[in-house]
Amino acid sequence: MRHEKSSSVTSTAFTPLRNKVFRSIWTATQIASLGWLIQTTAISWLMATTSASDVMVALVPASSTLPAFLLSILAGAIADGFSRRCVMLIGHCLIAFSSLMLAISVALGFVSPWLILGLGFLAGCGFAVNDPAWHASVGDILEKRDVPAAVTLMSVGYNIVRAAGPAIGGPILAFLGPLTAFVLAALSDLVD
Repeated sequence: MRHEKSSSVTSTAFTPLRNKVFRSIWTATQIASLGWLIQTTAISWLMATTSASDVMVALVPASSTLPAFLLSILAGAIADGFSRRCVMLIGHCLIAFSSLMLAISVALGFVSPWLILGLGFLAGCGFAVNDPAWHASVGDILEKRDVPAAVTLMSVGYNIVRAAGPAIGGPILAFLGPLTAFVLAALSDLVD
């Protein structure tokens, strides 16, 4: 068995982060995802305190994940047919608008179960539109040899944030309330 020396053209796990564009988008995506998961925690808590219906509480995760199920094929086609940058911007605008409306609604004391579900669904639509464009753009941003490492970084980053979001969201809710959680989520969306 012959062993070849590693050359400087091989990709390491962190090589994609050397690319300024990838690093910027990847970092912004992690921040936005953290805000989204804090918001999801706050939405669930808000629904549980606003509605006595178990069904309405159970609909919270469905309202935010259903758009990915319904729109995934269409969102992929949109990402391939239009400027991926514009598609990602539209997705993040939907998410930011949803977060901002939740913050304003809580601040004004105008919160209803259907508003919570609707804005959660709208934010889910933003993620459903954004994610295929972001994943497809990786091949445009990086060299082909760096794409597997980039995909790994994207997965690892999201899984870390997926664990951290609710863990951070709980204390924010407990000590600062849902308004703070929604404002932080809206601010995290503006990072993108």
